[in-house]
Amino acid sequence: MMDVSAGYDLGQAFLAARDVLERNRLAFDQADQVNGNHGSHMVQVFDLAARAALDQPRAELGEMLLAASQELRRLADNGSAQLYAVGLEQFALQFQKRGITLQELITYVQVLVENQPEDRGEESASGRKAEILKALVGGLAGWQQSQQDIPASNPLQDMGYFFELGMIYWRAKQAGGTRAEILANTAVAASPLSQLPLRSQSGRLALLAVLQGMSHQGLHSG
Repeated sequence: MMDVSAGYDLGQAFLAARDVLERNRLAFDQADQVNGNHGSHMVQVFDLAARAALDQPRAELGEMLLAASQELRRLADNGSAQLYAVGLEQFALQFQKRGITLQELITYVQVLVENQPEDRGEESASGRKAEILKALVGGLAGWQQSQQDIPASNPLQDMGYFFELGMIYWRAKQAGGTRAEILANTAVAASPLSQLPLRSQSGRLALLAVLQGMSHQGLHSG
C-alpha cells in the first residue's frame, strides 16, 4: 500500500537541509570568491527539491527524486543545481531499479545513524537491506562517474571501487564524529562534491541534515 505521507517525509528532509544552509548562506556566499553566491544557490537547490517532493505526496521515492532532478535542471545559471540534479537522477534510477521505497530507506538510515538493533529474524528483511546498500553505492558511483571522463562501470562488480569506498569510510571514521557525520563525510568524499572545497563543506551540512531528518526529526517512519 502506498504511503501517502512519502512526499511529506522526503520534503521535510530536504527542508531540514535548506534550513541549515539558510543559516550558513552568508558565510558560503562570502567564501565564494568566484561568484559570491554559493550559499544562495544551495538554499535554492534544496528549497526546490523539497517543493518537488511535497508536490507529489503519493509518488514513489524514485519518481520524487526524478521530479526534483528535473526541476533543478531548469536552474541553468546555478552550477550546484546542475550537479545535484545528476546525483538525484542517479539515485532515483537505482531506487527504481531495486524497488526501494522511502519507508525502507528511512528505516535503513535509522539503523545506521541511531544504531538501532536490526531485525535478524527475517531473511527477506536482510535481503532488502542488501538491496538498499547496493542502490546507495550504485547511485554514488554513477554520480561520480558521470562527472569523470571515464566509461561507466558496474561498481557492484568492481572490487577496486569497493576498496576505495572502504578506505574513504575508514578515513572518515578515523576523523571522528557521530555516525551521521561519518556517513555524510564518506558520501561527500566519494562524490563529485569533493572536487571543490566549498561544495564539500556545504554538501556535508546538507547531507547531515537530511540524514538527521530521516533518522529522528519526526518523519512518519512507522
